[in-house]
Amino acid sequence: MTSPLPLYRLIVFNLLEINVSNLMVFHCWSIREAFPLAKVLNENGIYTQYIDLQQSPENLANIHKDYLDSDLVRLGVFLDLGCDQAELVTNQSSEARLYNQNLHWLLYDESGNLTKLTELFGDANLSVNADVTFVSREEEEVLVLHDVYNPGSHLGGQLNITADQSLQCNRSHCQVKDYLSDLHLRPRLQHRMDLSRVTFRMAALVSVIPINSSAEALLGFLNSDRDSHMDSISRIGYRLILHTQEILGFKLHYIWCGTWSVQDAFGGAIGLLTNESAELSTSPFVPSWNRLHYVHPMTEQAQFRAVCMFRTPHNAGIKAAVFLEPFMPSVWFAFAGLLIFAGVLLWMIFLLERHWMQRCLDFIPSLLSSCLISFGAACIQGSYLMPKSAGGRLAFIAVMLTSFLMYNYYTSIVVSTLLGSPVRSNIRTIQQLADSSLDVGFDTVPFTKTYLVSSPRPDIRSLYKQKVESRRDPNSVWLDPEEGVKRVRDQPGFVYTSEASFMYHFVEKHYLPREISDLNEIMLRPESAVYGMVHLNCTYRQLLTQLQVRMLETGIIAKHSRFFSKTKLHTFSNSFVIQVGMEYAAPLFISLLGAYFLGLLILTLEICWARYARKKLATVFPRNQ
Repeated sequence: MTSPLPLYRLIVFNLLEINVSNLMVFHCWSIREAFPLAKVLNENGIYTQYIDLQQSPENLANIHKDYLDSDLVRLGVFLDLGCDQAELVTNQSSEARLYNQNLHWLLYDESGNLTKLTELFGDANLSVNADVTFVSREEEEVLVLHDVYNPGSHLGGQLNITADQSLQCNRSHCQVKDYLSDLHLRPRLQHRMDLSRVTFRMAALVSVIPINSSAEALLGFLNSDRDSHMDSISRIGYRLILHTQEILGFKLHYIWCGTWSVQDAFGGAIGLLTNESAELSTSPFVPSWNRLHYVHPMTEQAQFRAVCMFRTPHNAGIKAAVFLEPFMPSVWFAFAGLLIFAGVLLWMIFLLERHWMQRCLDFIPSLLSSCLISFGAACIQGSYLMPKSAGGRLAFIAVMLTSFLMYNYYTSIVVSTLLGSPVRSNIRTIQQLADSSLDVGFDTVPFTKTYLVSSPRPDIRSLYKQKVESRRDPNSVWLDPEEGVKRVRDQPGFVYTSEASFMYHFVEKHYLPREISDLNEIMLRPESAVYGMVHLNCTYRQLLTQLQVRMLETGIIAKHSRFFSKTKLHTFSNSFVIQVGMEYAAPLFISLLGAYFLGLLILTLEICWARYARKKLATVFPRNQ
């Protein structure tokens, strides 16, 4: 009988090499045979638990829950395939998906025959992330390690057993005797990148053409570069999958679907991933909290921006404040007081010139006329009355100079406000949009309607209630993207809601540059990146993530994203023509009409007063007959 000590030394050597300090031993040895292993493991600080497979099968009915359901990041498992109950352990482990990167399996068969290994693991649930090593004995102190994996037994893969290295082990230590393959030259995943026998199930999302179309038509759309704005996000993901297929060589089985999801993490393409009906999806997804319970995001592929777009309405109310905003109220009051003081000063100058100087006006202007002269100076209108004295003229020059500075500062601010940039709407949030009188239209894609109906946000619920449910015909708010974008152009104040990059294609097609500059956007939901996703339990997760990260680093993802998805509209600062609307001009016209009516009213009162005064004078001093 061969000595078990070389095997025990190999177990310790293997665990220390991969830095595993916890071991579960499934054996059928006697206590005397197991004691040397316990001793050498304890000497090397490896915590060990022993499970005797010679006990009744009832006690081993839940091995995966009783012993292998651990929170440890890494756990070593040794299994003696020569035990009668070894098949029970392998079957339960296969059903519970325990052949993964979290469990390091060491399988040993004293006979060294690979036939039994093939029988036990031919149809087992192994995959590319399995960490399984089979140990066979070549000589008394020479043991051979074999790497065991399957690219995916349920997807068409076949069991792969590759001799890795032979170890010379004695009672005290182990050392590598010979390398039997090139596995030691590269990581495990690089050795397992040949998936030519595997057929992945892929959720292929197409929403712009009928899903019951022929497979050739649907596949032709995904492969086409025409109409890049249509299903752009799904076509980005599809091209990345094709690049991955070129590297790994797997085949694809298409599962066609027309929606992203029905209830966030369920239904549609995301539902095929969460219930493990598909390994891949052409469409990336927004990583919401509910989805992260089922799927794993790999890399960012594009940006998703659902926005409400509209042109600024030019009849949104009178805005007279723009003519008062250049100065604070205290400045206005101080300037008015200065003009009154200047009017009184000019009246006093005219009065002094009349009484004390020979060269003077033929009459003395009234106080009201002097204040009118001061006000005219403030408006840079000059005056037909001028003081004759040098001091009086210096005072008038001072009034004109002060008014000139104030006038230029005021007009520069007003002009820059009205003509400096396109006028923007003061509607900035979804709740303000819901409370406004603006008409709203929505894209016909299922995602938009699903989000409006199922979103827990109170502002979204308010928007749906006031802009959709309150309509006499709720179906009239659902518009095709091109029709909705044209309506936004032709009806300033009409709001259309869709994905930004989808609308930008039609905006660039139908809008003039000045019309683009007039657009406003309100985010329907927070801007988010979309990620390629796989199921949390997907055994290809690490391999696919590494490949997508590599494509991200080399710019492949950015290239496809720039081609299929537009992130902004291109315009120039001088591409817009500013037109001052009635909301700003109306206050001027109203004030002018008000001044006319006030002037006519005062003139009427003056005429009435004059007639009254003449009649009274006639009664006091009647004419001689």
